[in-house]
Amino acid sequence: MKKFLISSSLALFSIGVYAADEPADIIFTNGEIYTPNGWVESLAVREGIILAIGNNKEIASYRGNNSKILDLKGASVFPGLHDMHVHPTSAGVEQFTCSLPYRATPTEILSQVSKCVQKAKPGEWIIGGNWSSSAFKPGQQTREFLDKVSPNNPVLLADEAHHTQWANSKAIEAVGINKYTKDPVGGVIERDKKGYPNGIFRENAALYIDQRRPVTSDELLRKGLELSTQQMLSYGITSFTDAEVRMPEIRTLSALSKEGLIKQRVRACIVWSPLEGEQLILKRNKYVTERLKTDCVKIFVDGVPTEGMTAAMLQPYEGHKHNKGIFMMPLEVMDSGVAKYDRMGLTIKFHAIGDAAVKASIDAVEKARKKNGWMGASHQLGHGSFVTFKDIPRVRDLHMTWEFSPYAWYPNPIVDIDVRHNVGEKRMERAIPIREAVETGANVIAGSDWPVIPSVNPWPAIETMVTRQEPGGSYKKLAPAQQITLEQALRIFTANAAAAMGNSDQIGSIEPGKRADIIVTESNPFKVPVTEIHKTKVIKTFIDGELVYDSANPSNSIAE
Repeated sequence: MKKFLISSSLALFSIGVYAADEPADIIFTNGEIYTPNGWVESLAVREGIILAIGNNKEIASYRGNNSKILDLKGASVFPGLHDMHVHPTSAGVEQFTCSLPYRATPTEILSQVSKCVQKAKPGEWIIGGNWSSSAFKPGQQTREFLDKVSPNNPVLLADEAHHTQWANSKAIEAVGINKYTKDPVGGVIERDKKGYPNGIFRENAALYIDQRRPVTSDELLRKGLELSTQQMLSYGITSFTDAEVRMPEIRTLSALSKEGLIKQRVRACIVWSPLEGEQLILKRNKYVTERLKTDCVKIFVDGVPTEGMTAAMLQPYEGHKHNKGIFMMPLEVMDSGVAKYDRMGLTIKFHAIGDAAVKASIDAVEKARKKNGWMGASHQLGHGSFVTFKDIPRVRDLHMTWEFSPYAWYPNPIVDIDVRHNVGEKRMERAIPIREAVETGANVIAGSDWPVIPSVNPWPAIETMVTRQEPGGSYKKLAPAQQITLEQALRIFTANAAAAMGNSDQIGSIEPGKRADIIVTESNPFKVPVTEIHKTKVIKTFIDGELVYDSANPSNSIAE
């Protein structure tokens, strides 16, 4: 265990005219405060800005008649955490829809859908998820399976990865899909022996049916987004990137941010493809607020390596000699879009899971740099689950950013069962190569992809980046050669992420002059066994020095 010390080397920061002229609004004292240069006991905040850090005696000089004193009683303070890939609107809305038990069996799915139908009005759509195909026998998962309990209500259920939709006969009929409907580019409509859609719609085919169902009400969008963002505050998430934004999401994000109902700093990534997104990207600045930026474009390059095997791989999937997955669009079209948005100064977030998709994304940025010069943003490779050795240093060399998904490996059977079976053991030896990426010197960040994973809690992700085991420890490890240190893991969630959002001059570390986006934790992750980091509990969350979550009063999380 690393020796834990409170540093006194930062005393110079607490000395100056501020003590006499600008008393603190709030002083945090008697704590273990994590700073870039060591641990300190106390910090002072005025008007949302960190004035000073140091020992208790030094920071006491900032106390004024109206200063609030927060006695930490040994609790720890860290910079606010960033979730750099999350879907907060759907994560919130799904909690009010026909939600299936995690890893539900076919019997449990039928039971839950039946209950939802009983509560619904005649003909009302039943929307929900999350199912896993591994729970079904071959040929069992069809439209007729859902028809048993919902013959008159359209049903549409997303899979765990949110890349496949499962529909019953009424839903298929309602959106006008039949045996003559062609597969869209980058999508697959699975069919029965007669050619009729069997109920499974993958990738762009899933989008095709999802966009033709009744829209979610503004009331439910607001309700869901308020819930999910407050849940994120409870885990210490003070900034996030919404990784898949279309008109309903950006409209709701902007409204709630303006109204102060979303406290976090947010970046919205607007989905672009040859079929959508262009007009919304051009209107993006209409939705900007003080804490919401809309300077990001999301491009889906491939799918996922689950049962549909739609992630684009350089070599075929195990047992499938000719199946290397799919690209969501022609690569020359993607290259053109990347060059265009790079020239406009927008950050591009690629969904790229397979090694072929990762390579294609890097190639597109390389072409854009040659065409536009080096003034473009540090474009982000989202997920990067499988990467060839030779592509690892290219991300640094092209001034790109790695965005990994450390939440997704354990305790999620998607990875350990579905993905491992499809890609094989050899490729799993380097799955999610965080250590290799960190060692190149490239910027590395992390995202949850919630609600693809069941919880947005970042602390299990921080632990498992260090252990590559299940939270709490396990015999199984995922690519153990990719372990990193706790210091590196915390930097990924704080300073690295702030840099990727363009906010590193303001947030990401606890230093004088930066904004007071900070969290208080009950325990210090540096002082507990590494397999207990996932138990870390956030007591309080502050943004700009404002208390926005208090575990002592969770029902009224946003305080005055």
